[in-house]
Amino acid sequence: MDHETIFLLGVYVLPLAFLSLVSAWAGGRRPWVALILGGLGAGCIAWVAYHRDEGVYALREIPELSVILVAQLRTLF
Repeated sequence: MDHETIFLLGVYVLPLAFLSLVSAWAGGRRPWVALILGGLGAGCIAWVAYHRDEGVYALREIPELSVILVAQLRTLF
């Protein structure tokens, strides 16, 4: 996987972690899934920041990276 894909995985998993946290809080449960998703998302972003020479991507680059990823996935099918 390239840096763009791993970064986008982290960016798109973090909101799911937040939703899972709110759901667990509202239901009175322990937020295990939210902790796992949050760790996965933050870990992906941290890995890209550590291994990419230019550092982490900027927030304004997320839409362009998303379009590139969708175009790459479309060529697979």
